[in-house]
Amino acid sequence: MKIRKAKENDINAITSLTVRAWKGATVAEVMEQRHGLVQDRRWYAYKSAELRDFCRRHLDKVFVAEEDGRIVGYATYSISVHRKIGTVGNNAVDPDYRNRGIGSALHQKVLAQLKKEGMLFAFVSTLSHDEPAQKMYEKHGFTELCRTIHLMKKL
Repeated sequence: MKIRKAKENDINAITSLTVRAWKGATVAEVMEQRHGLVQDRRWYAYKSAELRDFCRRHLDKVFVAEEDGRIVGYATYSISVHRKIGTVGNNAVDPDYRNRGIGSALHQKVLAQLKKEGMLFAFVSTLSHDEPAQKMYEKHGFTELCRTIHLMKKL
């Protein structure tokens, strides 16, 4: 497995992987389950569009894990230069390649990059029911700050 900076021609593979990997782990999917489609679009259309937009604007802040020429994982990040806080963004591993250390390797790469860019802290958020993500973050030394509650009402 090789971890490298993403290239423009990786974006389709990243968004395709997102749909498979993020099932059950997005606020958009919970919204859809409880309230139906938002503007006749499925949750993964929103998640894919959000990620595609990030990649197009910040490709330099995206790492991919590649195995045998195939993108099997990715991790994004952003930085706040003034606050010296780096944020671990969207990240995923292809379900067929999980439990092989790919997510941890990507995560370590992002943390090393944040440190290299002068960040003093790393921040990440995940949903309370995404226990695999929580366990990985805790394994890498993150501790819970607080919980956020998402509320929604149909108008």
